[in-house]
Amino acid sequence: MDLSVELIVSTTAVLSALLGLIFIVDWRYFRDWVVVFLYKCTLDGLWGSAVVETGKLEYPFRMLPQYYDNSLLFEYWVFPTLCILYNQVTRERGIWPILYYALLFSAGTTAIEYPLELYTDLIQYHHWTWFTTLYTLTITFLSSRAFIAFYRWGCDHFPPKEPDTKSKNRPADRLK
Repeated sequence: MDLSVELIVSTTAVLSALLGLIFIVDWRYFRDWVVVFLYKCTLDGLWGSAVVETGKLEYPFRMLPQYYDNSLLFEYWVFPTLCILYNQVTRERGIWPILYYALLFSAGTTAIEYPLELYTDLIQYHHWTWFTTLYTLTITFLSSRAFIAFYRWGCDHFPPKEPDTKSKNRPADRLK
């Protein structure tokens, strides 16, 4: 088995995201984190596919290359996991920390991605720059934060209906 740099980096990313989910995420907010994860997968699937199809980015080393042109690993596992962590860190914070952490998470991701673009076949920029990565990641982190805030507001504003306990057709009421 040939261990390439790309395979080692990919395996490390998968395991790091998994360990982050297991040991760092506060699962008391399970419902919120599932919503963030699915939101990010949807957004990244739409946005990431469009970016790849327009030729701005290319992923020479990827999972299932015969079926997908985009990076399934990053767009459907690593980035959604990072968004969960970002939303957890900013859960009880105001607007300035939300903006600061979005930029901080984006800068950290960009700092990892740019050398990968230069020295591996995991990603290739064509009509793209590290700065484009930085601001698009920042926007998507912020959009996930806005979406979960909207979701929480909706859950509070539209609570589940209480069961009808005054119905005369219940079997216990007919026995009286």
